[in-house]
Amino acid sequence: MSGFLPPERLRGVEPSAIRRFFETAPAGSINLGLGEPDLPTPACVTRAAIAAIETGRNGYTAHAGLSELREHVAAQYPAVKGRGAVVITAGAEEALYLALMTLVEEGDEVLLPDPGFVAYPALVRLAGGTPVFYRLPADRDFAFDADVFRRRLSPRTKAVVCGSPANPTGRVLTQADLTAMADALRDTTVRVIADEVYRDLYFGDGRPPSMSDCYPRTLVAGGLSKSMSMTGWRLGWLCGEAPVVAAARLLHGYVTTCASTISQKAALGAFTDEGDKARVEARRIFRARRDRLMSLLGDAGLRAVAPEGAFYAMVDVRRWGRSFDVAESMLRHGVITVPGSAFGAQGEGFLRVSFCLADESLSEGVRRMAQALAE
Repeated sequence: MSGFLPPERLRGVEPSAIRRFFETAPAGSINLGLGEPDLPTPACVTRAAIAAIETGRNGYTAHAGLSELREHVAAQYPAVKGRGAVVITAGAEEALYLALMTLVEEGDEVLLPDPGFVAYPALVRLAGGTPVFYRLPADRDFAFDADVFRRRLSPRTKAVVCGSPANPTGRVLTQADLTAMADALRDTTVRVIADEVYRDLYFGDGRPPSMSDCYPRTLVAGGLSKSMSMTGWRLGWLCGEAPVVAAARLLHGYVTTCASTISQKAALGAFTDEGDKARVEARRIFRARRDRLMSLLGDAGLRAVAPEGAFYAMVDVRRWGRSFDVAESMLRHGVITVPGSAFGAQGEGFLRVSFCLADESLSEGVRRMAQALAE
């Protein structure tokens, strides 16, 4: 026996249910639990990466990242005042980590959405904070409830995390939702950490609003992983209040030094006319897949909450039992889903199903789901 005991901040932090279900799936399973776009990285990005490699000048950048890239990012958020309020990170998850580690002290409370991304509570605990949850009620299709949110605030609340479009629900926070959240926080010093990594994957008429336009004490975590199929490139950003971002940049410099120089140079290709066209095409494909999935589920007698963005749908399986048990039965029939309970109490009785697969695989996956439920 090694006698090793991890420090208290790591105790109770376990691999996510998403990873556990993926690793225990039988060979040949259809992966409807996937949180990764299957589309190729756009050519405008890959060409920029190849050019960067061929130049051979790929040493460290400044800790904050390439100046030109930070200018492009700042331009996405009118309330963010210039490149000095942006730090380029190794993915949006590092941005979330930096924000929480910069803001949260021992004993602080951080309000998190329920259901919400599985990493949120773990990152809060690593920062020494206490996760407190505001319900996005399942009986209202996971819509934001301003009254519920307001009641969860306390004198110990240091920060609030919100996601839009949201993982796992695909719901989008409307302008009215964001305004209501901002109004609840107006007379406080609470910061909002807005997870907007899916912001360019939306199915409505226009890009969802950013919390940074509604509330001045907002830090935005974003990136290109989802909208530009760059998950493995590890390219994200944190932007917002310049003094807070400066403190986060200091931590980033010690933890990461800088995001990959090649990935940063490649990302410049995403902020071109060709990059804009690639985003439009990705939205078209995922919207068609969403519509296909909703039709397949309806034909199978299943109800799902229609997503407004991202690439997930929450499928209601409450009449068949606990979501973990139902997801395990799906595995035995060769289809991977994620139990809603992995995302919080309000997710219980639902499965998160991804539509990051082509029509043929979606059809077969839903057929296997229906077979599992029938048996």
